[in-house]
This record gives sequence, structure tokens and C-alpha cells, in this order.
Amino acid sequence: MRNTLGRGGRLTTTLLAGVLAGSALVAAPGTASAAHGAAAPDAPEAVVVPSHRGTELSIASFTQMTVDEASRRLWIAGDQVYPDGSRDGELIGDLYGGVGPATASAHLAAPLSGVAVDPDGSKVYAGQSDHIATYSHSNGYLYPGDPIPAPADGCGRELVHTGGRLFYTSRPATSPGNCADGLGSVGVAATAEGGTAGEVMYSSSSIHLEGGPGGLLVTAPERWSPTDDPDLGIYRVTDGADGDVLEFLGERRFGEDGTGRGMDFRDADFSADGSVLAVADGVRGTVLLGGQDARFLENHYAPLPEGVAPTAVAFSPDGKWFAQGGAASGDEADLTLAFADPSVERQPLRFSFEDENAGHRVVPRGMEFSGDGEQLFVVTSNHESTRFWLHTIQTREALAPSRIVDVTHGPAVAGEPFRVSGRLDLDGLAPTEAPQITVWRLNGSEFTDLPPVPVAADGTFVLEDVLPDQPGNVQYVLGYAGDEVHYISEYWLVVDTVEASGTVGRGGS
Repeated sequence: MRNTLGRGGRLTTTLLAGVLAGSALVAAPGTASAAHGAAAPDAPEAVVVPSHRGTELSIASFTQMTVDEASRRLWIAGDQVYPDGSRDGELIGDLYGGVGPATASAHLAAPLSGVAVDPDGSKVYAGQSDHIATYSHSNGYLYPGDPIPAPADGCGRELVHTGGRLFYTSRPATSPGNCADGLGSVGVAATAEGGTAGEVMYSSSSIHLEGGPGGLLVTAPERWSPTDDPDLGIYRVTDGADGDVLEFLGERRFGEDGTGRGMDFRDADFSADGSVLAVADGVRGTVLLGGQDARFLENHYAPLPEGVAPTAVAFSPDGKWFAQGGAASGDEADLTLAFADPSVERQPLRFSFEDENAGHRVVPRGMEFSGDGEQLFVVTSNHESTRFWLHTIQTREALAPSRIVDVTHGPAVAGEPFRVSGRLDLDGLAPTEAPQITVWRLNGSEFTDLPPVPVAADGTFVLEDVLPDQPGNVQYVLGYAGDEVHYISEYWLVVDTVEASGTVGRGGS
């Protein structure tokens, strides 16, 4: 028997993953179904309603969320409303991996707006109207820390941690409920290493912030009228040695020479390498800009369906996925999940949220990927934006299916050569590397990790082995580990071997 603790252990993991997740690629009510192959432009697209995946949140308002990869938590900030009409700010940390209580939470003064986290997960920040609250986090518990001073805010604070610094917006309301007038600012918090606090810019409009890799920072003002043309800016965080903590990289107005409609900002996100900035614009849909200079780029991604108002965009940190979220008026798809590399010609995976218990739309800024890109977190709301749900979508569902089919075998005689043939059936694009079939043989309590079997250009393969000496039940597990565009698959072949003088049967199982 071979020593199989190495490759065999990895194959076991792959096969178990296939057993648990392979059914996700089968179209069924309430599940996601990947379209087969690169469909023609006018081909129908798969639309599903993953209503059973949603978990209703306790908040009655949503402002911002962020992924804490170090602690494997998704932090969400919003307000909770009680039956008597009173409010509490609520900071929620939902566990999506690791070990610990499933939910960490803290109650703060309302309104609560904005959330950010240190890259090492050591601190969580939550925006209050007169300061920024800080918490340390350990195993599902939040411990209050020293508050960070910040100018007054009455219009909704946003927080971003990028380039080793915490940035925040502040904008006092000139009167109750009036956020159209007055002067707002973007500030930076002090650091333990000597980075000083202060305002880095001012604006007469509300400003949205988005961080990116390598200390990138976007500032995107809201337009205060349909004819306004806000100026989106891209910066890089510096060490502040010259007195300026931000290095200007580029700016962009969306209006054509001041005559077109300006940017109607909903969300923005950088690609994994920072080369592309995607902006969800209420007028134009998804707009792509150069991540280092803000120049317009050609958009090769499939857009949201006609009539779906864009609300959110997200690139996965592993560089593989790009998601666009929106608000549909009916059963059109509110979410499009595609490969970040637009040269991969595969129909995107579409989701429709149209359920009283799952939400009807993706909320603005309501999408984030896990650090490994394997999960997409989506916050949806009802039409009135008074109830919110969290959905977790496994990105593997967007991979094309693979199948091991047409498996047959020759005589199964104990101790003699044994031949198995089959075919690997791949939907969509051909893999970039020649595929192989991994083989694992089980004989009672013994297992053997056999050499991989090459797959021919037509998808066929042939396995040749020598059966164990003793007659009995033998199982072969044939596996395909998948590739960049195809999901894993497996096939279990069970044969009953006989002695040389016995009757030999044919056929596969």
C-alpha cells in the first residue's frame, strides 16, 4: 500500500468539499444556478431568488459595513428602533469563519453611522455624532476604548481605515434634518506612532469615502442638484513627513465639459491591485476609472438588467470576482456576479431579491467580499428601507459545472489488471492547463492514492490499475479539482471483484 498522507489528504479535502457544495450548481427553488458556458448576447440569463439565505438584522437603518479578515467578522453599523420609538445605535459583528460566538454586538447612542476596523482586527471604530467610539474585540466580545475626538456630525459619518490611518467625515446639520447646507470635512485620527489628527479637506457637499490597496483613498461628494457635477478625487496616504497626509493622484468629473449630468454617487471599490476603480453611478450604472489617475476606462462588464438602479459595486480581494448590486422594480436581477477578468467570456451569475422575508434590493454600499474571495456578503432591504437582511453567497456558484460521465470498466478479477474509462465534461471555456483525473482507491480500511490520469483533448480518460489480491468490494473515487472557471466534480465507482475462476460482470455504477 502507498503512503498517502500527502496527496491523499488533499484529495480527501477536495472530495468532501464537492460532496458538501456540488449540489449548489443544480438549479432548484431558492438556490443559485450558473448558466452553462458563454451564452449568446441575447440568451436568457438564470435568475434565482436565494430567499432562504437571508438573515434578518436587528437594525432599522443601515449606514456602512466592513470586513474584518483577521477576526473573520463582518461589522455592520446602524440604528435599532424600539416599540416606544426610542433608538439605540447598534454595532454588529457577524462571524463568517473561525471559532467563537456567532455575533458580537454593542449598543451606542443613536444615531450611529460608519464603521471601520484595523487590519489586524485589534480595534473596531463606530461613528457617533460628537466623537468616534473605539472597541477592542476578543472572541465575540467588545470592550470599549478611549473615544477619538471628531467634529460634530448630524448627517451621517463615514469611516475608512487605509494606509495605516483612520479617516472620517463630519458634517453638522444646519437645522434638524437639514444636511443640504453647511460645510463638511474629511478628517484623520491620530496614531500611536506620532501621526497627528486634523482635517485634510473641506466640502460644501456630503462626502463618501472608500479605501483601497496600498493606501488608496477616494473622496466622492454627493451632488446637491441634478445639474451639479461633483469632483471625485483619488489620493494615496503618505507618511505625512511633508505635513500633508494625502498625495493627490487624480480627479474626475462625470459631466462632459460641464454640460452633461454630473456623478450621482452610490458606491465605489478598487480592484485587488488598485488599477481600477469601479463607481456605481445612479445615472450611468457602473463606471470604471483608472485607480491611479481617475481617467475613464472602457467597461467590458455585463451591466445590470435594464431598469435596475445601481446601488453597490465590489471587487474581491483575491482579484477573481466583480459584483454589481442594484434595486429592481420587479423580478429582474438585483445582483450580478462575474469574473473580474473581463476576458473570461462567461455569462455572469444573476440573483433577484424579491421576497418579503429576504428583501427587495441591494442597499447602497451593501456589498463586501471576504478576504479570500470565497464569500460575497450582501445586505438587502425592503422597499421602505426599514428592514434589512444579510445574505452570504458562495462565489463558487459562479463557476461552470464539470462532470465525470460515461464511466465503464472491464473485468474485475482480484489480483489482475483493471481498466476504467470515462469522460470529463466541462461546460463553457476550455481550461488553460490540461486537466487530470485524481484517483483514490478504497479497499476495506485500506486506501491508496493512485497517480493522476491525464485527460485527452476530447475529454476521455483511461485508468489502468491492478486490483487487490483478495476478492471483495473495491471503490474508486475519481475527482477533478476544478480550475479558474470550472467547479470541482467527483465520481464514485463501486465494483465487486471475483476470483479468477468466478463469473465476471461488466458495467459501471
